[in-house]
Amino acid sequence: MLRDNIMLEKSTKTILPLFTLLMLVLGWSGWLVLRQLYPVMDLGWYFFLPGSYFVMGYVLILVLEKVNKENPRRLVNIYMMLKLSKLVIALSIILLYYFIVKENMGLFLIVFGIYYAVYLLVELYIFYITEKKIKQNK
Repeated sequence: MLRDNIMLEKSTKTILPLFTLLMLVLGWSGWLVLRQLYPVMDLGWYFFLPGSYFVMGYVLILVLEKVNKENPRRLVNIYMMLKLSKLVIALSIILLYYFIVKENMGLFLIVFGIYYAVYLLVELYIFYITEKKIKQNK
């Protein structure tokens, strides 16, 4: 069990900086692209998107680090809770934007969808690394 935690801590120490770097690069480059394509548009809402996905990813990584990986049923339940919470948070962000900002909803949904797709890929990678470490330790 201690060996499992040490191995996962090593992978967490490499995943967190990579995830942070990815979100910073994606956030700034996305903002620059939108600024070039829509120079008159107010992008005050933009940094909320990479920030919220960063927080969701950070929580995902920390929860997977702390969860007991000896019980497969519990692990599957945690995976499903993380997926459901991500979906609820994503829908809440869309509804908040719709009721508060209301401008350029189409553009917001496109940018939101891009972030969602990137986050799904990152999440898939994190789940893959976690499962790989579990299988290596057994």
